[in-house]
Amino acid sequence: MPINNAVAQVLRELREKKGVSQEKFADAIDSHQVYISEIENGKKIPSLPVLYKVARYFDLSLSELTSLVEEKMT
Repeated sequence: MPINNAVAQVLRELREKKGVSQEKFADAIDSHQVYISEIENGKKIPSLPVLYKVARYFDLSLSELTSLVEEKMT
């Protein structure tokens, strides 16, 4: 699986598991709902600072988040 699709799937799964909307998630990480949608649809790959905010939001370390992405890629 390409990295953009793996990131998309992991973020969507984490967000849905937490039960938050794209808008609420975007607000929490100081982003925009459209950007989150583009990430979750595999159209954009978030920068490292954004990934760090995502990891913190889900109470993960950056390495734990990237490990989840790597698992989807294999």
